[in-house]
Amino acid sequence: RTLQKDFKYYIQIVRDIHSPQTFRSQGDKHMSSEDTENLFGEERYLGKNVRVFIAKNSRLGARPVGITFVLTAANIPLSKYISIRDALLSINHVVVGYMINALNPPLRNHRTKAQNVRDVFDELATEMRGVDRFDIVGHSVGGKIALLVAALHNVDGALRNVLALDPVDQSPVEFTNQNKAKNLSLVPDADFTHNVLKRTNITMTYTDTGFFVKADHNGRAIHRSNSQNTKLINHRNAGHMCYCDAGGKISWGSVMKMADNGSEERNKKCKEEVICILKEKEKSKIGKGLKSAGKGMKGGLDDLKKDVDKVAKGGMVSMMAKSLMKF
Repeated sequence: RTLQKDFKYYIQIVRDIHSPQTFRSQGDKHMSSEDTENLFGEERYLGKNVRVFIAKNSRLGARPVGITFVLTAANIPLSKYISIRDALLSINHVVVGYMINALNPPLRNHRTKAQNVRDVFDELATEMRGVDRFDIVGHSVGGKIALLVAALHNVDGALRNVLALDPVDQSPVEFTNQNKAKNLSLVPDADFTHNVLKRTNITMTYTDTGFFVKADHNGRAIHRSNSQNTKLINHRNAGHMCYCDAGGKISWGSVMKMADNGSEERNKKCKEEVICILKEKEKSKIGKGLKSAGKGMKGGLDDLKKDVDKVAKGGMVSMMAKSLMKF
């Protein structure tokens, strides 16, 4: 009965995704999914004919200092991640938007998309001199796919940072099987385990919301199996979609009836914290390749702490800020 119930809701969500009404929320009136994605950046087909949207900050004039992929939640348009895109553009990153179609291909969907991310980066790296590493921000299933890139396509240590926002390790389970022998590992290869220049920083959040996100397969569960190599940020009481623009209020009637959207204040605060760390990651030298483990790191983290304090507006600094102080 539970499977039938979940399947019924999933089918309704798919129907809503393809309904013209889906994209008529504020800011997206009368636009198709393709139109809203085009707001994100320039459409290109890279790797094995993978459709992505690339944004660059031409106003800065300087050569881009990095490449960051933004991987959406299942079938959510890239227009819901403009705030994340803009935060990355502000630190002069080239931003590669990849809308995750959870229905195509029907088999090996997540692993195929993880391979696509690596293929797209390899092609972009030939176009951008001096950029030989990349970052990923992934939400929901996009967060899981980001972790798959780290586990399966990072033998050379090219992946610097992963920020997995409330990742969902389901359909299929890759990191949180009850039989631990079946789980993929996020432990780095021995060749660069002790090399700070090749280390991959993996940070995950969890909200404990979303009717489809099982506690045994969320960010906290993934972290539990990889606690020595990942960091966990507590975003409990926020909605699973809080990282999206428009308050995460996706206009799906079925989702609105079923999902725990979190409080407006908590959603706003958690999203602001994510924007803060994205803007500060270059300043704090996180994952950029530390020439010194001393003054440079400490100064960057001091700046980050000040900004987090401002976001908190005198309130209690969240688990995210505390976790970041350990980087």
